[in-house]
Amino acid sequence: MFLLPAALALLAVVPQQPLDPEASPNGRTHFLGREIAQTMHWTGAAWLLRATREDEENGVRLRQWLAVAPGQVVCDLGCGNGYHTLPLAEAVGPAGRVLAVELQPQLLQMLQVRARERQLTNVTSIEATVDDPRLPAQSCDLVLLVDVYHELSHPVRVMQRVRQSLRPGGRVVLVEFRAEDPDVPIKPEHKMDRAQVVREMAAHGFRLTASFDGLPWQHAMAFLPDGVDGSRQSARLFVAGFLAVNGAAPRRLQPWLTDAVTEDSVPVLPADARIELAGADRLLATLADRDGQPLQVDRRCLALEQDAEGRWWIAAVGAAAASNRSHGSARPFVAMHTGTGGGSIDDRAALVDELGFDGLAWDLADLPKVRLACERRGGDLYSAWGVLDLPATVESMAPLQAAMQAMAGGPGALWLGIRQRSRSLRDPTGDEAALTALAPLLATAAATGVEIALYPHHDFWLETIDDALRLAERADHRSLGVCFNLCHFLRTGDETDPTSAIRRCGQRLLAVTLNGADRDGADWRSLIQPLGSGDFDLRLLLRALDDVGFAGPVGLQGFGLPAPSRDHLTASMAAWRAAHRR
Repeated sequence: MFLLPAALALLAVVPQQPLDPEASPNGRTHFLGREIAQTMHWTGAAWLLRATREDEENGVRLRQWLAVAPGQVVCDLGCGNGYHTLPLAEAVGPAGRVLAVELQPQLLQMLQVRARERQLTNVTSIEATVDDPRLPAQSCDLVLLVDVYHELSHPVRVMQRVRQSLRPGGRVVLVEFRAEDPDVPIKPEHKMDRAQVVREMAAHGFRLTASFDGLPWQHAMAFLPDGVDGSRQSARLFVAGFLAVNGAAPRRLQPWLTDAVTEDSVPVLPADARIELAGADRLLATLADRDGQPLQVDRRCLALEQDAEGRWWIAAVGAAAASNRSHGSARPFVAMHTGTGGGSIDDRAALVDELGFDGLAWDLADLPKVRLACERRGGDLYSAWGVLDLPATVESMAPLQAAMQAMAGGPGALWLGIRQRSRSLRDPTGDEAALTALAPLLATAAATGVEIALYPHHDFWLETIDDALRLAERADHRSLGVCFNLCHFLRTGDETDPTSAIRRCGQRLLAVTLNGADRDGADWRSLIQPLGSGDFDLRLLLRALDDVGFAGPVGLQGFGLPAPSRDHLTASMAAWRAAHRR
């Protein structure tokens, strides 16, 4: 019998990992579908200081936008012979420093001659390699790449090291010739469009925070590192960048679409559109037709797709998919933090994922960690519960606004209870104070896309669903609605059938919380039970939600339940599944 040599036998059974192109000195020829341009040779250095460069690029205006401050440490990555390096050194002053990074030592020599001529002693030359800019860790307030990023043969490794070089709050700015503009007289491989820049920087774990289009031929885009991990987070950063680069005008979808979407089928994203990542491959958005009129169904689905190169695109536009989730409902079913026990965030996210929930509803604490723990498992953080005490202060509002920032780009909403100790419960004369306090939160909602669902709560000033509706109608803001809470509905009102209340909410209904309950229960023990316990008819509530077309999240309340979390969550999920069987 013929035997393979031992080495060949091992290769036959051990799966081979794909080779990393950046493990080679040659690096990549393409990245995420883009051809990587060749680096200019140092013998062309005169072109970097050409007489027409200021007219073509307006470095003075770019540096005004950068607004570097005295004492900062700035890296000019791919500095050449110092077109930007020397003015930046003057801007940061003697207390600051400019790290001039360049592959070609001849260019660094030219730079140092020019620095000495201008008596600048705060420029440090660093000779880089193709995969390492050799920057000290946590050293830079700004890393600037002007007409450089598109030439990186090892973009993944270089940008990893750039991330490591940033101080807290440090930013990366890419300046590239505009591929969107055919009048920019630069070879195509030396231009990048904004969509491609966002895609690539999202893959590196950076989120777009600002962009500047006031240069003659280029666009400048500023990024901050984000605590991302894997393609789900890359998609989220892509979404954030998609919104940012489209500015205040109606958003143009075309650069982000695959060939599968015809131009006739593409609606418009209004300037104030709500848009959020829902799952790893869907966007929920408010869309308009080509005349700017809102579509009849204000939540439409843009299907995301990652192609063979790893680029995110909008692959389809249409009504939100009606296909059921694994638990049998088209609506997200999420576990509220009140019923998930006292373990670590990661343990709680793992438990609800194992049992089939779509994610978590939380409070104001540790939201970035909660979001990441959910998203790593393909779930979502669906809400942050907080209380607005009136009169409000800047200090009391800050945690609520921080929570909204932490949920930006995802499906999470702020579930907001309101207390007013100077007013009687349900007293409508407190509306003005509440509306005044809501104004800055609604401004944050407009900036983040995070909605606010007013949360009626027993023994709060905002106690009933009708209190919440009255306030939402007076504010009349597209990002403000209500959350229907079954246990508080039964505790505070005379109704036991939620149908009428749900109908009154209509399109202002943004979220629902439920649990098992006794309709005539007098205390929380009888009003908050595992789903399926008590005499409240769950199907009655589900039919009411169907009647108003509610597609938002349903949170499972678990406050005060005595059973172990796994036990009562398992029982509630079984009841949820049973209620959706046909």
